[in-house]
Amino acid sequence: MTITVEEIGKYLGQTIQDMMGRPAGKLVGLNADFKDEVQSVQIARTEGEVTEHSITSVKIINGHPVLLQAWRVEAEDLKREHGIIKRRRQAIELLLKDGDIDQTEYNQQRSGYEDIHKEIVTKRDTLIETLKEVQSKLEQQIRDLQNALTNNKMLYTASEIDEPTYQTVTESIRAGLEITRKEMRDLDNTRDSLQEIDSLEVKEPPRPSAPNYIPDVVVIKMKESA
Repeated sequence: MTITVEEIGKYLGQTIQDMMGRPAGKLVGLNADFKDEVQSVQIARTEGEVTEHSITSVKIINGHPVLLQAWRVEAEDLKREHGIIKRRRQAIELLLKDGDIDQTEYNQQRSGYEDIHKEIVTKRDTLIETLKEVQSKLEQQIRDLQNALTNNKMLYTASEIDEPTYQTVTESIRAGLEITRKEMRDLDNTRDSLQEIDSLEVKEPPRPSAPNYIPDVVVIKMKESA
């Protein structure tokens, strides 16, 4: 899916969020080709750093650009590539069965698809290791937020902060916990879906049915007269 300058250019200077609704920075620049299709975007982070991201990391959701995490983009690419290879692998099985390709051509194509599948599996395994690191950071973030929640309650109980401050800070911490736990669930779902890439099981795809199919031979039975 392509994104044009017209579609995303109107958001220049505005804050762009990630999939969890957190501010990722301000959209400050675009790189487009001669067809006016955006190839990458520049985002100014809150600490002043400007980072560049491929347009594949950006989706327009509900009329607003959203920056996807790198691991989410890579996971979607791997699942898409695996789906293509699996469908084509199924197709050549059907072509061989119908006699539309010979055994030699079938063997060549099958070998090629299996080599590509091995590369996808290798990338998948590397990504899963990356997800473990992301999960570890999220788990630490949850622990930190839970500790902050406990400390905040202790300060309020000890009358060191007033109730309005306690309520405001507690609400902020709980919102952070909810977002982080949601991201953990997304990460778990992504990891589970990546496990399916192990399989290249071939199932015969359904044959397309021709509309208004008329058989080559029609048998008509006549009732014999007594």
